[in-house]
Amino acid sequence: MLFVISMAIYALSSSDSMADSPTSPVSGLQLYISEYPPFCFTEDGQAKGLAVDVVREIMGELQVDFPIQSVPWKRGLKNISGDGASALFTITRTAEREPLFKWVGPITISNLVFFSRRDSGIDIKTLADARQVDHIGTVQGYSAEKYLLGEGFKNLVSNAGSDKTNPTKLIKGYLDLWVSVDVVGFYLARQEGIKPSQLKIVYELKKQPKYIAFSLATPDETVLAWQSALDHLRADGRLDNIALRWMTD
Repeated sequence: MLFVISMAIYALSSSDSMADSPTSPVSGLQLYISEYPPFCFTEDGQAKGLAVDVVREIMGELQVDFPIQSVPWKRGLKNISGDGASALFTITRTAEREPLFKWVGPITISNLVFFSRRDSGIDIKTLADARQVDHIGTVQGYSAEKYLLGEGFKNLVSNAGSDKTNPTKLIKGYLDLWVSVDVVGFYLARQEGIKPSQLKIVYELKKQPKYIAFSLATPDETVLAWQSALDHLRADGRLDNIALRWMTD
């Protein structure tokens, strides 16, 4: 029922405001991703990934079609902090970010973990144990980096913009641990020719739901319509089916 009501609101607001508002629900919405496979990435110039499939399914429900642009992470955050109607995905919803954007989700839930080499002998029982290793790989500006900095970590080695090289750095011994989302870590490792069996999850930090963040300039009726469409995908099983396609190897 909520889905039907929100779709009605969406249709009415579209017809009333399309002609005179550049931020109406059916015009001018800019969609951004940052390279974060398997959730979001580009291949042959096309946006792909688990989250991209979810967003395209949402747009199908709403009978709209907006192009999806890949930009560096920090630029994506800057773009959705401006005046236009825009959205960035996937993104972790934190207390710091909460008032900065409007939120739709979660579109998936995964685990933030520490990876080690399987043969490293490293045993992590607590965060205090992880603070004792020499080098932990992460990415500048990612929520994982901010979380660990907030927990007093001084041993982070932060890449600029991408997690792609961290699996290789871990295997070659340049890193003792690598913090990443579980499904992302195994995917990136395979892309770099590293077998998942060469990695070991030694500690689970927390569950990490992923969201779509909309700019504050995006109309509330747009955000409501997107959330209701997502809820509909979850209720009829399509959200689980999309996740299974990407999380099974």
